[in-house]
Amino acid sequence: MKDTKYTEVPIKENNKETTEEPSEYGYGVRHVQSLLFFMCLALGYISRAQLGVTIVAMTSTPTNETYLNVTNNILEEDNSINILTLVNNETVIFSNNEAIRFQTYDWPKSTQEMVMGAFFIGYLLMMFPIGLVCQRWGGKIPLQICLFLNGIISIGSPWLTAWGGWRVLCGCRVVQGLAQSGLYPSLHTLLANWVPINERGRLSSYVYTGSVFGTIVAFQLGGVLSDSRWGWPSTFWTSGLMCLIGLALLTVFGANKPAEHRTIPEEEKRYILRYSKEDDNKVSETKSKTPWKKILTSRHVWACFSANVGTGASLMFFLTQVPTYMHAILGFDIKNSGLLSSLPYIMAFFATITFGNISDFCTNRKILSIKNARIISNTIGTVFAAICLSSISYTQNSTLGVILFIMTMSCHTAFHTGWLVNYIDLAPNYSGAMMAFGNTIGNSVVIFVPFVVSSIVTDVTNPFQWRIIFLLVAGLLVMSNVFFVLFMSADIQSWNYGETNEPEEAKLEEHSEKK
Repeated sequence: MKDTKYTEVPIKENNKETTEEPSEYGYGVRHVQSLLFFMCLALGYISRAQLGVTIVAMTSTPTNETYLNVTNNILEEDNSINILTLVNNETVIFSNNEAIRFQTYDWPKSTQEMVMGAFFIGYLLMMFPIGLVCQRWGGKIPLQICLFLNGIISIGSPWLTAWGGWRVLCGCRVVQGLAQSGLYPSLHTLLANWVPINERGRLSSYVYTGSVFGTIVAFQLGGVLSDSRWGWPSTFWTSGLMCLIGLALLTVFGANKPAEHRTIPEEEKRYILRYSKEDDNKVSETKSKTPWKKILTSRHVWACFSANVGTGASLMFFLTQVPTYMHAILGFDIKNSGLLSSLPYIMAFFATITFGNISDFCTNRKILSIKNARIISNTIGTVFAAICLSSISYTQNSTLGVILFIMTMSCHTAFHTGWLVNYIDLAPNYSGAMMAFGNTIGNSVVIFVPFVVSSIVTDVTNPFQWRIIFLLVAGLLVMSNVFFVLFMSADIQSWNYGETNEPEEAKLEEHSEKK
C-alpha cells in the first residue's frame, strides 16, 4: 500500500505540470487580429463620417470672392491652370486643356438632413438580421461585405449624385448603412472569441478607438480634399479605395476565432481559451439556439440597451451636426471646419486607450470590481459628457467652443469600457446578437435625430435653436445612465451556455470570485 501511494504522488504532480495552462502570454496573434478589427471599424467610420464635412462643400454656392480665392490658391500650386468659370452651379477648372468638374447643389437644411440620416435607415433595417448571421457564421464575412459595398458605393457616389441628385445619394447612403450594420455585432462576436477576460478592457478599447480614429481621418479628408483642386468628389473616391484595401488585408490575415487561424501558436491558443470565457469546451461554440426569451427578459441586458440608446443619439449628433455648428456658429471655414471638428476626436482617441488601461489595471489588481469599473466608466462617458455638451451651447467663443467639444468627446469615450463591453461581460457567446438587438433599438431612436435637428434648427446661424438641441441630447445621456447604473450587472449569465448547457454552480462561483 505504501509503495503504491508513494509512486502515485510524483506521477500526479508531473501530469499537473505538463497540462498547466499559461498564466500570461505576451504579444501574439490576438493583437494582430485586434489591429485588423480596429482597421475595419476605422474604415467604416471614414466612409460614414466624411459626409458630415463634405456636405458643407457639396452645398456651398461659391461667390465671386470665393472663385478668386480658389483661383489664386490653384495658381500658386500649378501655373498651368489658366481659367476658372461657373456654369449652372458647376465649377470648371481648365488645366492643360483638360477640365476638372465638381458640382455644388442648392439643397436646403432639411434635404441635407435627409441625406445624412439615410445611412441610418439602412443601418437600422439590417442590424438585427446581421446579428443572427454573426451568431451563426462568425464576424469575418459581415466585415468583408461591409468593406466591399462601402468601397464600391463610395467610389461611385459622385457620379451617381450628379446623375440622380440627392435622392440617389440617399439611396447610396442607405446601402452603405445596410452594409455597416454588421460592424459592431461582428466585432463583439470576434472580440468575445479572441480577447481574454483579463485583457478585455485594454484590447477592446484599442479596437473601439477605430471609430474615433476613423472620424478624425474622415473630417480631415472632408476638409482638406474638399478644399483641394479635385473638390469634394475626391473624398468619396479616397474613402472607397481605402475600404477595398482593407478588404484585401482582412481576407488574407483575419480569422473568426483562434481555432480557425492557421499560424497561431498552441500556447497562445490555450491562453485565449482559458481566459476568454468560463467554459473551455464552449469557448468557440456560438451556433446553439439563441435564448431570446431569457435575453429580452433580463433587466441587466435592458440596462445596456438603454445606455446604447443615449450614447447612440449623442454620437449621431456629433457625427452629423458638429461640422455644421462649427461652420455656422463658431465661424470656421470649410477646411478649418474639418480640421477643428476632428480635434475632439484626436483627444478622444488617447482618452479611449487611457480608460481601457485604467479599467483593466483597477480590475486585475482588485482595486475595483468589474461591476463598479463599468458603472464609473459609463457615468464619466454620459453625465460628465452631458455637462460639457450643455456648456457648449452657452458660448460663441470659437476657442472655448472647441475646448468644450474636446472635453465632451474625451469624457464620452469612457462608455467603451462601460455599457459597450458589458454585453461581453453578460454573455460572451451571444454578445454579437445582443449588440445587434441593442443597436436596432438605439438606431430606431437615433434615426430621428437629423429630423429633430432640422425641425428645431430652422436657421443654422441661430445659437438659441442649437441650444435646445444640445440640452435635449445632454438630458437623454443622463437618463440613459441612470437606468444603466440601477439595473446593470457584470456577472456572466447562466443562459450564456444555452438553455441545456448551463455551467455548474462551482464555475459560476469561481467566476464571481474572480470579480
